[in-house]
Amino acid sequence: MLVKTLLIFLITFFAVSEFLLGTSLIQRPLVLGPLVGLAFGQLELGIIMGATLELAFIGAVSIGAYIPPDMISGTILGTALAIEAGAGPETALALGLPISTVMLALNSVLSAPIMLVFTHMMDKDIEEGNIGKFKFHYFFGGYASFLPRLVVIPCAFYFGSEAVVGLLSQIPEWLQTGINISGGIIPALGFAMLAQMIMDKKIAPFFFIGFFAVQYLELNTTAIAIFALAYVVLMFFKEKDQKEKVAVVEGGDGLDEF
Repeated sequence: MLVKTLLIFLITFFAVSEFLLGTSLIQRPLVLGPLVGLAFGQLELGIIMGATLELAFIGAVSIGAYIPPDMISGTILGTALAIEAGAGPETALALGLPISTVMLALNSVLSAPIMLVFTHMMDKDIEEGNIGKFKFHYFFGGYASFLPRLVVIPCAFYFGSEAVVGLLSQIPEWLQTGINISGGIIPALGFAMLAQMIMDKKIAPFFFIGFFAVQYLELNTTAIAIFALAYVVLMFFKEKDQKEKVAVVEGGDGLDEF
């Protein structure tokens, strides 16, 4: 258990390091799920759980003052506890969503004050022109602001895994059936949230083409992805050629001005 808890801590540390790596997307469930599965010797199950949670969180983006649930804690704990209990992706989803919501509240209460302290320190460093101290406060303050996650996630797994396993073993069959059904609905809702934000008259035809290709031609998602990639590459080079032709036509001859 200690080894697994240590691995959970390292995965959490890796996930929160995105502030140093730009928008690398390493904190997405599609990345963290397989890492947890690999750490627990269940890579395939981790990939499935990560993909399921990714669909649920795919439409949860920060817009304005809205802060989405904490997908790091939801993915890591949901996947780890579900694998430990011998359950499936539906259980990972059922555990991950409430965990991410609770962790969002904890982050708002605990992380924000820490970030505020280090932000004032960095402001002072810039005013004094001390770049060395600014780098130190940025690096150390970044990880310090994620301290609640670095502490809560491993501790929650270490102290709560047995309780979760015992609780899941007591769930009646009718409730487990409901969890399995919701496990199929919630990812669809997450995808619908994303589609609502990006769908327009230019994208809608591709959505329906993909849907009918799967439904009536019985193509799997891998085949659809390959066709989509080929089309994107084709359109990229086509637009590139058009831009080059326009540039040549508009460029003209330098002597025309005379």
